[in-house]
Amino acid sequence: MHRIRLQFVTGLVLFILPVFFSKYIWSSPGFSLMAAGWFFFSGYLLYSYFIAPLERFSVLMPEVKEAPHFMEFIRETGTRLEELRNTARRAIKEKEEMASILFSMVEGVVTTDSGGRISFMNPAAERLFNLEHGSALGKFPREVWREFELVELFHQVFVTGKPQSKELNLDPPLRKYLSLELVPIRAAEYEETRGVLAVVRDLTRLRHLENMRTEFVANVSHELRTPLTSVKGFIETLLDGGLENMEATKRFLTIIYQETDRLNRLINDLLDLSRLESGETELKRARVFLAPLVEEVRQTLQNRLTEKNLSFSVELGPTAVWADEDRIREVLVNLLDNAVKYTPDGGSIKVSEVDHGDMQEFIICDTGFGIPRESIPRLFERFYRVDKARSREMGGTGLGLSIVKHIIDRHEGKVWVQSELGKGSCFHFMLPKFQQE
Repeated sequence: MHRIRLQFVTGLVLFILPVFFSKYIWSSPGFSLMAAGWFFFSGYLLYSYFIAPLERFSVLMPEVKEAPHFMEFIRETGTRLEELRNTARRAIKEKEEMASILFSMVEGVVTTDSGGRISFMNPAAERLFNLEHGSALGKFPREVWREFELVELFHQVFVTGKPQSKELNLDPPLRKYLSLELVPIRAAEYEETRGVLAVVRDLTRLRHLENMRTEFVANVSHELRTPLTSVKGFIETLLDGGLENMEATKRFLTIIYQETDRLNRLINDLLDLSRLESGETELKRARVFLAPLVEEVRQTLQNRLTEKNLSFSVELGPTAVWADEDRIREVLVNLLDNAVKYTPDGGSIKVSEVDHGDMQEFIICDTGFGIPRESIPRLFERFYRVDKARSREMGGTGLGLSIVKHIIDRHEGKVWVQSELGKGSCFHFMLPKFQQE
């Protein structure tokens, strides 16, 4: 840079030097003095606004500092500026890509700055914690969350500089089970902590499925143990001398048969439900009319309808659906069988339909006992019973409605129930219509 400075000063002196000899050319010496002052002032301005910035620029870029002359310096500076511009473009692009990745992540990402305030929170984290967009930025964790354990995790990682992992069960209104991984933000391994990075995963559904699996195993064990215990007890009674009483023997064998039949139904329902859930059973979809299927099921239930003096009405038109006939028959058997079971003597059952464009809604209503409001959300769960004693007494396995839901779901349909205690129930399910093309 000193070479360029020397070149500039030398050039300026050679440029101004003729002015001092102008008194020999021009008759007015004042003009020469004025011209000299003007050129000195111009040189000062050129140096201040041109050479000085170049000197400061050369300090920032040592690789162009040793340029031998001015034009080479300018070329080197231009090349370096273009490199810096490209580097800036790449940095901006990488930043945008990183931001898009963070915003697209399923896991929540939260970071704090060196002051302990939240500096970034992606949309997934805002959804997990039910926060408005941008409402947490610039705040301390204790101002955002009321859970002490969560706030303390950020504090411990920031103070100790050690990673932390924890699973938290958030209290209402969130009611979520979260997994958190927190690590300190550092430029190097042994440098001071500059903030905290937290990755949050929602384990609510996983924990719910684990609980369902545990409940399922417990329910299956209970459902199998109850009839087996009964069968074993009656067999022991018969072996201990009960065979001598023919009337008692007949009664005991009848009960054993009923319990064995119940076990058989339970095992068949379990196998059927397992196949539906695993997707192993392929649907054989075709053009199906529900009116003939309802009539078939009604005939199988006719004796029970007559015993309980139940009226049965059907209001179905000629609309065909795109479905697996055997599976839909199974749906009707489960729903109509439940309607007959839980409708008191003298009641009524009605089957109707509603047109919904590409879908057809079918409704099975009864005048039975009804379902409590708090039980409706769990009604289609496996082994869930509104009245366990009455259900077992009537021979239910607790899997019928769960099988119904899986079958309708496999048909891209929907099933739900409307009910009120003492006023009966209406089970609704929708199926896609058959399209001729």
